[in-house]
Amino acid sequence: MLKKFIFPFFLIFFFSSCGYTPIYFNSLETSFEILNFKISGNNEINRVVENKLKKYLNNNHKKKYDIEIITNYKKVSVAKDATGNTTNFKLIIDLDLNYMEIDTAQKNQIKNIFFSEELNIKRNQNNYEQNNYEQIIIRNMTEILTEKIILRLSRS
Repeated sequence: MLKKFIFPFFLIFFFSSCGYTPIYFNSLETSFEILNFKISGNNEINRVVENKLKKYLNNNHKKKYDIEIITNYKKVSVAKDATGNTTNFKLIIDLDLNYMEIDTAQKNQIKNIFFSEELNIKRNQNNYEQNNYEQIIIRNMTEILTEKIILRLSRS
């Protein structure tokens, strides 16, 4: 009877101590600082990126970066009906990140990374609802791209 309780207890103890950690566990503890920050492109996307990266400006960490971001937004017609009216759109957000780490042995080496997100959506007959829906999608896609930037800078 005692063996039935001891064996599962040791199994649970063994598996809980095997060293498992989630992949992005350390990404929550980002330790970098943005010294110089330049952004150009679409104003709406730039506002979201600036708000997400604001907490990394001048916060006194060992890794220091100068970054430049160029954003681009495209709305492309994907499908049309028989009368020639667009029925489906593709929303594309491109983000070009140029960054340079300060105080390293590799002085003035600018690295470039290109991120892109795209989504196909159906056209809504109500233009007001269509614009609101697009704004929400643009904001969400921009937040995804910004999280990719943060992950990239914290891991490099």
